Amino acid sequence: MSKSFAIVLLVLTPAVLAQPRSFTLDDEMKLRTIVDVKISPDGQQVAYVVSTPNLDKNQHEGALYLADNVGRASARPVGLKPDLHLAEKLRIFNTPVPAPRLRWSPDGTMLSLLAFAGDKPQIFAIPISGGEPRALTEASEGVSGFEWSPNGKSIAYLTRDPTTKPLVIHADAPDHPTRIAVRSIDSGPARTLTPTSHYVDSFSWAPDGSEIVYAAASRSGFTSQYDTHIYAIDVEGRGPPRQIVDRPGMNSKPQYSPDGKSIAFVSSNGLTDIMATRSLDVVPARGGQSRRLLKDDAWVYEFAWARDSKSIYLEPNDGAFASREHMFEQPIIRVWLDGGRVDRVIPGETVDYSLSLSADGRRLAYRAVEGRTMGDIFVLDTTTGRSTKLTDINPQLHDLALGDLKSVKWRSFDDMEIWGLLLTPPGWRAGQKLPMLVYVHGGPGGGFTHGLFPQFMHTVGQIDPYPTEALASSGFAILFPMPRGGAGYGEAGQRAIVSQLVGRGRLPRHHDRRR
Repeated sequence: MSKSFAIVLLVLTPAVLAQPRSFTLDDEMKLRTIVDVKISPDGQQVAYVVSTPNLDKNQHEGALYLADNVGRASARPVGLKPDLHLAEKLRIFNTPVPAPRLRWSPDGTMLSLLAFAGDKPQIFAIPISGGEPRALTEASEGVSGFEWSPNGKSIAYLTRDPTTKPLVIHADAPDHPTRIAVRSIDSGPARTLTPTSHYVDSFSWAPDGSEIVYAAASRSGFTSQYDTHIYAIDVEGRGPPRQIVDRPGMNSKPQYSPDGKSIAFVSSNGLTDIMATRSLDVVPARGGQSRRLLKDDAWVYEFAWARDSKSIYLEPNDGAFASREHMFEQPIIRVWLDGGRVDRVIPGETVDYSLSLSADGRRLAYRAVEGRTMGDIFVLDTTTGRSTKLTDINPQLHDLALGDLKSVKWRSFDDMEIWGLLLTPPGWRAGQKLPMLVYVHGGPGGGFTHGLFPQFMHTVGQIDPYPTEALASSGFAILFPMPRGGAGYGEAGQRAIVSQLVGRGRLPRHHDRRR
């Protein structure tokens, strides 16, 4: 018995004594990122795309997976054969990073996404029961976005008119407009719906399939997003577009409520500059006076209607739920149309993205970045408030020693409270002196969040140019300051830097913080 015990002890000792190893630059470049999440209409499956950096090709490669949402951490590639031949034929759109635009057919039998056909992205549909994917479009200029019709018989998509490459390219020449086209998924040519004077950036179908609501500018270019209006157009082309929202500023990402009575959209509320808050507004579907749902400084990027049309789920950046010590978070909240009550749905230090609801509204899938992670998929039961984690796409992190990331604050020259994140090396103890690097985010409206790549956790993580976790493992502390002018301090905090670069580039002692 004693010999047997000694043998077992010798075998177990190395595993028991194993310590997490240091995080390196090679580890950083092997991290995978979830870039899109979409729950099936019946709420039983979640499709998602994982991006992996390929250093030899100098690009990110996307792979499509399907997970069961009952809580198992396993997932299987959608339609992939053991030899991965299909993965080579179906190359997910990845310029500049994977942008698959996952969509389920209304009946849940097909999953669709953008993938390359030649050098242009097209819409492909993949039968969930098995079989080869098939292209639903052959747009000469490619497709940048799409949506299924409510009955699943047609698909609307964004594309540009065919063009020939000119011999001389003018730097300030306008692009050809992006327009909405519709075609049957079975056969027949596509029909272009919107006029050439409208540069469309987003759209959605009416629940009865009779019309499409869309946001469009009258010109191209970066600033055109602050000059968008909302229109609706008959799907059969009966008559010109009718204008629903006509006011200055950004009016974008319109979505019909499930009952078809209202349209929610992101709006800068009449302001036309980059620092204007992007709030959430609602307008009657037939037009009329719009009203602002959120009364704070929240910036809204993604949202989804609850199935009863009485409330909306959204992810705010800045505002009441993402300011001060919470400015490094992006939680899912829910706002009610009647009375404007707002509740936080997902608690804790979390950065949430890519939310989608099942057809009955009971299950909400999303990607959540928690602590020192790259983010994983969770499914929330909206009736009980319980979330279930579905994936663990970077299990190697469990065996690595990671630094500690925490929020810190200090007082600026004018006594304004400023926040930041401080990353310290693994095992560091307070009182030990460290060399420190300061990482200043881009902007002016940028910011940091929790996660392994604090600046860009809302997109593919590996685009962050600075390997901060590897630097921390090498003995550096990294400070991520959130200065005024960036996110977390409301619109007034962003505008505090306007016209303040004077003299030698320093801020005046008594600067004007008015809007």
